[in-house]
Order: sequence, then C-alpha cells, then structure tokens
Amino acid sequence: MRTTNRYADFPPLYPEIRSTKPLNDRTRIKPVVAGSTLPLFHLHKDDFVTPFPFLSRESNYMVGSELLNQPLVLAFFSIHWNGYGDRYLRQLQDLYADIQVMGGQLLVVSADSRSELEYLVKQHQLTFPLAIDSDHQIARGAGLYRESDPLWDRVSGIEENAPLPAVYVIGQSQRISYHFLDHYLQLSINTRDLLSQVYSTGQAQALSRAIA
Repeated sequence: MRTTNRYADFPPLYPEIRSTKPLNDRTRIKPVVAGSTLPLFHLHKDDFVTPFPFLSRESNYMVGSELLNQPLVLAFFSIHWNGYGDRYLRQLQDLYADIQVMGGQLLVVSADSRSELEYLVKQHQLTFPLAIDSDHQIARGAGLYRESDPLWDRVSGIEENAPLPAVYVIGQSQRISYHFLDHYLQLSINTRDLLSQVYSTGQAQALSRAIA
C-alpha cells in the first residue's frame, strides 16, 4: 500500500550520536600520611627564596634525602589560602626555633611566584627556609594537589587551585612519622604533637646510628 508521504515506506534514520569530549578526570587527591614514605624530591639552589643552611655553596641541587640526617619538618603553603595562610605562616615562624631545639629542621615549599613569596617574607619577617615548588611537583608527589580535585570545590572563597595545607615530620628513608592535614582550612597545627614527634624521630635516628 502506498501513502501520500513518500518517506513513510522507509524506517526513520537516527544516527548514533557519540560525544567527542573525553570524560572529565575526577581523580581525588590522596595525601600521604604517617607510616608511609614521601616520594623523593630535589630542589635547585635557585629555588630558595630564603637560604637553606644545609645547602653548600658548591652544590646546585639538593636531594630531599640529603636533609634526613635529622628530622625534617616539611610544610606546604599557598598565598591562595588568604587569611588562613597568614595565620599558618605565623605559626610556622613561631615553631621554627623550637623545631631546631628539638633537633629538627624546617623547610617550607610553595608553588607561588618568587615576587609574591619575597613580599610575604618581608611582611611577616620570616626566617625559616622557603623554597619554590615548581609546578607543584613536591605537592603532587605528596598527593596534596591535583587539577582534577581543586581546593575551591571544598573551601568557599578560594579562587585559585592550591595544595592542601600539610605539615610532615620525615625521618630516615623518607618515612613520615607525623602528618597534619587540613582539608577545609579550619584547623591549627598541634604544636605539642609536632614538636614531640620531631624529638622522638630524632631519638630514633640517633639510636639507629648507634646500633649500626
């Protein structure tokens, strides 16, 4: 039987539509914690905004493992934390001398520009070693930064992606003995716990060397 619609005898064609856009990567950050190890990192002497006393004049590079003859307190920072970041820097500055008394050393790393960090050093009169973490390489290794899991998704008022606030105490073999993580920029570093762990890690290292 024929119809007046000349296309009625043919089944309708609906071509399959495929999206050419890749699925969004939503991999979450996964910070390293106490009991695990921090991936090996290195810094160039030009990365330091404030000097690091353990970097010799003859050396251009410093490997993270070279810092572990005594406990290393490694802290991450970003100017994009706004007022939280200012309080965090002041607390680290207050802790700096005590960390040294307990036998440790402090190193703060940030992916912010040199000019921004130099301004903060003057503004807050910072004296601890501060280095540039180019392209967040150290933060990525620690699981604190990913483009697919930006900080602004968790914290209002953050306009640029930034690493999670974190402080680690690291001993021999890059093993982490203490961690401070603040997923929502609401906490302060527990000074007593941090300093106690610096001392304990130093004692364990001294005992290990004595036995060896």
